[in-house]
Amino acid sequence: MNDERSPRPAANRSPDHTSEKAWPLVTIAAPVLNEAPRLPALLASIEAQTYPADRLQILLIDGGSEDGTVALARRAAAHNDAIELLHNPKRLAAAALNLALARAQGAYFMRVDGRSRLGPDAVARAVARIEERGCAGVAGVQLAVGESRTGRIHALALNHPLGGGGARYRSARRLEESETLYLGLYATDWLRRVGGWDKTFAANEDFELNTRIRKNGGVLLVDPAIPITYVARDELLGLAKQYARYGAWRTVTWKRHHDAMRLRHLIPALFAVVLVLGLGMSPWSLLPLATVSAIYATIVFLVSFHLSLAHRLNYLPRLLVVFPTLHLSWGFAFWLAWLFPPSSHPLIVEVAPR
Repeated sequence: MNDERSPRPAANRSPDHTSEKAWPLVTIAAPVLNEAPRLPALLASIEAQTYPADRLQILLIDGGSEDGTVALARRAAAHNDAIELLHNPKRLAAAALNLALARAQGAYFMRVDGRSRLGPDAVARAVARIEERGCAGVAGVQLAVGESRTGRIHALALNHPLGGGGARYRSARRLEESETLYLGLYATDWLRRVGGWDKTFAANEDFELNTRIRKNGGVLLVDPAIPITYVARDELLGLAKQYARYGAWRTVTWKRHHDAMRLRHLIPALFAVVLVLGLGMSPWSLLPLATVSAIYATIVFLVSFHLSLAHRLNYLPRLLVVFPTLHLSWGFAFWLAWLFPPSSHPLIVEVAPR
């Protein structure tokens, strides 16, 4: 057995069986790997939900943590009967989520991770919306936050369309359909119908799953009224590796689903190509490259300056570095994955959640 306790939907309060219809059981699944610094805050946000505690099943799926995450999870499970600890020997988030899906008792399945935080009524709003619309899945708009000065700067970049790419799950201002979701609440039957997450994906597993759901006729909605935040990484290198993983595994997704690529996905990859081609150009033919680079640098400077004025002026130097880091990490890894399997490359094999 992979779990450390028998499955049960009850929390610290006795179940109110008369509430089953009004409050369907929700399974919340959190793949974790070395998340000891952040796990208490995630659990606190789950336990603070306005949704009835006895209608939640909370699954923590550990991928072999070495930092005290397992001890924290065990202590949490000892104090809350709704929490179960599962062990994921394959380490990848996709494998963890499939373990949770096999264990899930809820009519709805919500995926979270160590860097996510749920607003107090996130589950209640998501359940109300998915039942109202009868869709396959629904999620809030991702709002990045930071725990340190550098984390806050990185969050500013991720929240801006120049850093986030204008994806609906980051930018929607009203309820609307989306090609993918940040985390999200799904109808469990829909997840099982499409076979869950692809266990071969080390990143981009949610986008690939959502692509299959939409191909099978499922509708995904983004609702800005559902409060959820994401804690941005503090280290620039960690951010670069994260976006390299995203770029590399987007290539794998594109090979699998040829209609899943959008122009906004290709822009960082095309910019990376322009830079590489420029290395072999003669001085006279460098003018187009210089023009493109100058336009890009101007856009990055203007956006960074505007964000710095709106927040703190001394954020400017870091922002001028963060935006190119996001774009070039994604873009170069996108092309690298055409030459080498992403799982074999040392820069993009990292398996830590998001």
